Amino acid sequence: MERSYLTVMYKNNVFKILYKIIAQDMIEPLTYLPIGLICGVILITVFILINGLWYQFRKCLLLSPAKVICLGLFAAYMYMLLQQTYFSRVPGSRNTVSLILGETWQGSIQSKAYVIENVLMMIPFGVLLPYIFKPAENIFCCIPLGLFFSVNIEYAQFLSKRGHMEVDDVVMNVLGTAIGYLFFISVKLLCRLIKYLKWKR
Repeated sequence: MERSYLTVMYKNNVFKILYKIIAQDMIEPLTYLPIGLICGVILITVFILINGLWYQFRKCLLLSPAKVICLGLFAAYMYMLLQQTYFSRVPGSRNTVSLILGETWQGSIQSKAYVIENVLMMIPFGVLLPYIFKPAENIFCCIPLGLFFSVNIEYAQFLSKRGHMEVDDVVMNVLGTAIGYLFFISVKLLCRLIKYLKWKR
């Protein structure tokens, strides 16, 4: 009984420490948010102008307002992601390679936090990409694109020695993309259900 209580207490402490580490690690990406939002606003402004010109000649919009906003959000997200994973790092600062699945999770609590963060950082990718790129509405397009993007980031980190090249990172990035995609599909189905129920009335 005492051993079971100690085990529960240990797990609770680990979860608390993990939460604190992840919360602390999230501070740095948020520092890139202002410039990311500026990039997004600029892109939105450009597409609003393009939409205006398109409407003058074709009497229809090239992109819906919702899609224009999503493009801006995606631009802001990509800026933050690339800054965090590549441009903010000093070349030559990291040079380890790990091709053993699950090795990162077996490390310290900080390593476990990195695993979870690699999932979290790709969730927006899986949510926004299908909305701005129609072929990505298909899971067999969205997930491979997440894999392709993750592999390229890892390879760029490896070449410049700006990051640890780990197979766990790729797997967790793909998992994050899948979670984001499921969220996108869930929202899409919910919207269709709401429209159907309104039509039935």
